Amino acid sequence: MKSSDVIMCEQSVGIGFSDTMPLSVALGYLREAGWTVGERNDYHTIGIGEARPVALPLGRNASDDLPVNGHGLLRAVGRGGLDRDLALSVATDAIVDEVMVGLNWTMVSAGSLTGIARSPDRGTQGARTVRDGEPIAGRPLRELALWICSLNPLRRSIGLAAVNAYWNRQGGVPGGGLHDKGPWGFARFDAHGEGLVIVGGFRGALERLNRARVIEREPKDNDIPAAKAPEALREAPAVAITAQTLMNGSLEPLLHHAAGCPRIMVVGPSTPVAPLLCSYGVTEICGLGITDPEQVAQFIKETGTMIALDSMTCQLGLVG
Repeated sequence: MKSSDVIMCEQSVGIGFSDTMPLSVALGYLREAGWTVGERNDYHTIGIGEARPVALPLGRNASDDLPVNGHGLLRAVGRGGLDRDLALSVATDAIVDEVMVGLNWTMVSAGSLTGIARSPDRGTQGARTVRDGEPIAGRPLRELALWICSLNPLRRSIGLAAVNAYWNRQGGVPGGGLHDKGPWGFARFDAHGEGLVIVGGFRGALERLNRARVIEREPKDNDIPAAKAPEALREAPAVAITAQTLMNGSLEPLLHHAAGCPRIMVVGPSTPVAPLLCSYGVTEICGLGITDPEQVAQFIKETGTMIALDSMTCQLGLVG
């Protein structure tokens, strides 16, 4: 099957957006996100955990530079549903007024709707863009939300901010579910956090939750090495996952490993307060709504970091 056939296959399930890239680049992104990439009988395969890997429909010995629809590879093997469902959940005709990508935060505004997401790490790369020759502003918000169906972290960040602009409103989306008015974020956990496994850099939470453990690629002290994350997630009585995993594409694999956990929270300013996350095993959702878009825009321009400020945001929660 040619790469164009993979793209057509994905259009048949409601996604007309494609992020074309060389096969080797796409597979690299998938590995970084936690998918198992391998080969079987000269075919590239994608799997997760102990599930049997599925061969990609690209033909035998596909070359590394073959142009493919990156995220379409996931959907072609029955994965990537979380991204697809979030993208298609944005049901509005609102037009994007502004897209701002700052050093730390990304913002998308469309009329009265404003959403934010964490910007990806810049690293040591040179100039880069996801602008395709036409302005991004002026497009429908639902079109920009499709960008979460990408493997490119920069495009995903903009797509996630678009999704958040729709879902993270004060009072919630009409018909979107009952928003919880109880404690927000890590305040929902009992003192000490016995048994809690945290995915993400929430080091400040450990001051109170001193018995919780953190999954880290470069572990310290009581941290859980990333290689042991699947086992730790399967056995944990409670898991708290940073919403940055939606920006880098790793949330779906993490939720697969944590499928037996009775309590799974997705938390952080980038979290979409969308009930559909509960159908993927999430039991608690803690995100932020924007109450002062102009102040948030100024904050982003000035490289602000801790955007969870009462003067510009409000806490939103949903219990599944």
